[in-house]
Amino acid sequence: MSFVRRNKMILFLLVFCIVFFCIYSYFNLLIFKRLSDFSKVFDNANNGTDVKFSSPDETANYFWISRIARGKPLYYFEELNGLGNNLVHPRSVNAVGGKIVPGSFLGMIIIYGFLAKIFGLWVVPYLTPFFSVLGIVFFYLLIKEIFQKKTISLLAAMLLSFIPPWLYYSSRGMYHNILFMSLLIMGIYELFYIFGTGHIKSFKFKVLNFNLILNSLILKYFLYFFVGLLIGLAIITRTAEIVWVGVTVIFIFALHFKKIHWPGFFLFLCGLYLPALILMYHNQILYGQVISAGYRSIIPEGGVGEMVDSGVLWQILITPFGFDLKLILVNSFNYLYNFLPYWSAPVVVGAFLFLVLPSKSIQINYKKRIIYFAYCLLLTAYLLIFYGSWSITDRIDQANLSLGTSYVRYWLPIYVVSMPFLAAFILQSSNFLISNHFKFKIVYRAALVFAMIILFFMPSLNLTVHKTDESLFLLKGLSEVRIKSAIINEIVLANDITVLYKQADKIFFPERKKIIVDLVAPADYEALARLIKLRNIYYYTFAPASTVEFISRRDFEPHGMKIMDGKKILGHDWIYKIICNK
Repeated sequence: MSFVRRNKMILFLLVFCIVFFCIYSYFNLLIFKRLSDFSKVFDNANNGTDVKFSSPDETANYFWISRIARGKPLYYFEELNGLGNNLVHPRSVNAVGGKIVPGSFLGMIIIYGFLAKIFGLWVVPYLTPFFSVLGIVFFYLLIKEIFQKKTISLLAAMLLSFIPPWLYYSSRGMYHNILFMSLLIMGIYELFYIFGTGHIKSFKFKVLNFNLILNSLILKYFLYFFVGLLIGLAIITRTAEIVWVGVTVIFIFALHFKKIHWPGFFLFLCGLYLPALILMYHNQILYGQVISAGYRSIIPEGGVGEMVDSGVLWQILITPFGFDLKLILVNSFNYLYNFLPYWSAPVVVGAFLFLVLPSKSIQINYKKRIIYFAYCLLLTAYLLIFYGSWSITDRIDQANLSLGTSYVRYWLPIYVVSMPFLAAFILQSSNFLISNHFKFKIVYRAALVFAMIILFFMPSLNLTVHKTDESLFLLKGLSEVRIKSAIINEIVLANDITVLYKQADKIFFPERKKIIVDLVAPADYEALARLIKLRNIYYYTFAPASTVEFISRRDFEPHGMKIMDGKKILGHDWIYKIICNK
């Protein structure tokens, strides 16, 4: 009983996380269970083509994970790309040297593929929910380790579990953002734990009548290596975040420089290098360069010196999408305030209280508050500059603010680090509203805190589950996509080629892999004219017939082709045949 009293908060959080694991898993399974034959989804003999997701990135990730689970390489050959100018590939993958390879970060594919190979494909829907609740638990431990306050740490962790970006992407498990954040939170906590404890106790246990003592130094060595491994896995899961992750880790080591155990630090570097080695191995096989970004080599022939002189290194690490201050301000206002005002406004107020309240009131060391606040500002500024200048077109109707838009998941770290501010807002509001003169002030404050949590939870759940066409119960067109796919598979054979608009590739892939989503230059149309002599080629569009006729005259007929014989599929979607017009 004394154990329960001493650890009541962490035990409560574990029960809380079990509930949310079930919620996250339910929505992940919902996508799989909509199939007519549920058993095929989790059959290792299945080729991964029976699962469709709302996003091409999710579909591609599951496709590659299923290949690893079945012992197949992370590529396949497309024989048409020699004549086809490397045009024949789905939107979410890339063509390199005749091979079709992943177009996303490889970390999640490798980690989940490895686990699926051990346990089977049935485990895949549960992996992101599992890592998500691990992230929540370790976020509690991390905030407690930093501020030495259990209450604000518990409240911040609870709020994290259902803030819409975390809840949404924990429930759409084929995105890698939750895995990245959870691995990073776990690694950062372990790093703070090593420095915060000063020493690690030895553990004594009995095996076959022999008393074994696990020396504290061995544990410290193991933890250093494990921290490096976790952070390394996080980096290969989202390599684009390497700058701010690296700066964060260096900053923590600098803060605790006198406490660094240098042999352990060497093991940390070994743990960090192991995932990097795995990534470089796959990069060499898939892209022909050990250091690559998707299908492109990062380092030019002139080496790093050329990158520095030409400004390419700065562009890759700081402004990969350019720098447009107006666009940064518009995007940050839209997705950090306007999209979730009932979260963002209290966060701003909470950050102000967190910064200015005296230590007696908030009971957190002022120096720690200043450092954490400054870190959050710098992280926010960097991520806004890094991603904010990109005009993302995830949806056809670009005007709507969307829960599924990339900004929401790209700026997930900002939402995460702001949770202590929101927790501070709730706690200080309860302290202000409930006077010390109340007889049962602790009970009243607890009730008020609970009521405020519900006020945040209900609209968040509504938005995430069914408010928009991208909410979990109403993922835009997911059922419609499956119907269209079934119709298409009756018309388009496996060896036929289809030219289509980008958002339609989730209808075709992975059952139909011979897809062209980009026809830009005259050379692309010339390549298509060569392919038409070998295969049937279709044109899939939602444009009206008059627009299709115009496109045919403008783009195809000058190259000896013509779009003809339209057939309605469903809704506004039509499929046409492209014929040789010579």
